Amino acid sequence: MLKKTLIFLLFIIILLLVGYFSLAAKYKYDVTQDYQYAINNSKHTSTEVLVKQGEFTLKSPEKWDTGFIKLKLATTISGYFAEPYVEIISAQKRSILSFERGVRGIRYINLPAYSKHKQTIQLIAHHLSINDQQAKLVLFTNPKIQNHPRVLVIAPHPDDAEIAAFGLYSNNTSLILTITAGEAGPHTYDEVYSDTNQHYQAKGKLRVWNSITVPMLGEVMPEHAINLGYFDGTLQQMAEDKTRSVNSLSTDIESVNHFRRQNLSSLTPLSKGKANWPALLDDLKQILQNYKPDIIVTPYPEIDWHTDHKLATLAIISTIKELKLQQGQLLLYTNHLTANNYFPYGQQGELVAIPPDFNRSLYFDSIYSFTPAQPKAKIFALEAMHDLRLDTSWLSISGAFKVLWTTLGNKLLLKDQTYFRRAVRENELFLVVNFSSLYNPTTIHRLNGTTE
Repeated sequence: MLKKTLIFLLFIIILLLVGYFSLAAKYKYDVTQDYQYAINNSKHTSTEVLVKQGEFTLKSPEKWDTGFIKLKLATTISGYFAEPYVEIISAQKRSILSFERGVRGIRYINLPAYSKHKQTIQLIAHHLSINDQQAKLVLFTNPKIQNHPRVLVIAPHPDDAEIAAFGLYSNNTSLILTITAGEAGPHTYDEVYSDTNQHYQAKGKLRVWNSITVPMLGEVMPEHAINLGYFDGTLQQMAEDKTRSVNSLSTDIESVNHFRRQNLSSLTPLSKGKANWPALLDDLKQILQNYKPDIIVTPYPEIDWHTDHKLATLAIISTIKELKLQQGQLLLYTNHLTANNYFPYGQQGELVAIPPDFNRSLYFDSIYSFTPAQPKAKIFALEAMHDLRLDTSWLSISGAFKVLWTTLGNKLLLKDQTYFRRAVRENELFLVVNFSSLYNPTTIHRLNGTTE
């Protein structure tokens, strides 16, 4: 009996060790490192508070938009196998912010919305310990450009705008500009289209249509939703050889007008059909001159691993500088965090934290956390995007079972990387860079993650 018990305990220990190391590997960095941000270079105010027994008093004599408390955390034993999180409770609401399993060190916890009255904030730790400590509050106030700013959302592919900023663009005068048709990627509809070329042509057509029509769910009409029709996965080729025009990698399509002709907007740039870097910059120049945005929402090049995302932002920065624009802001997002594809941590409906930074490499002039009135409305925008739905394998019984087991496995093993978990959150968070900062070469190097 004792022998069987020992074997059983050894089996459990092995399972726990395998589980721990497989889960820890997903982060691709040491989770005991302190998060360190170049906050001293940004426009903010700071003060210190005493956190005692998980509580502190928040006094806000001056109004601010986005706030964080800098705290030292330590995981408990259970926090190696369950996702650690903090409940943030104020008089107005309750929020949840999750961290890496095994977390230890400095982290920044989102504060409740500004209140002109003194309030007590309670932090309830789960699978974590928060010792009594003197902590720093970091508060950002974003300049108000005007009462109704014009927002331009850059989406490298159909669905990027919705993933990153559906809540934000639904609450402003917005133009959604999608760079590529999104025709590449997995053979999603092979049960419908056996011919590969036909499949990817149909996929591109569907995704372009999605990029033009889904914004209507956020009250953005097709006049303000444009797809430029460039080819998925080709921006790096275009940037490296600026004189060369590229074709679609997945189809026999040569002209961007094949997809661009689906647009209904009078703001759609006219094109000769060539997919090259000068043509892209000319398209962006026309959009900026005609629409005159105050805010441009676009990926953060250094921390988004997708090359189309990096280069879409470098193209828009190049255009801003060519036009010598000074008044305005970039709101930078990441849909594909370089560190890992599991970020942001936690479950649907929780808070989005600042992306990890361990050496103050991220440049920003401010941080902006936007809270939509109806955060879960994003579910319908994402579900309306064909590429984010289940593929057509579910149409068969065997395919449906495969989808079922894959979904269950991902949920049970905490490997869910879908945007329905990652993007449907209480807030949408952006690192803010002023247009005027883009004329400093050091800023560009830091945004791109390159050395001077």
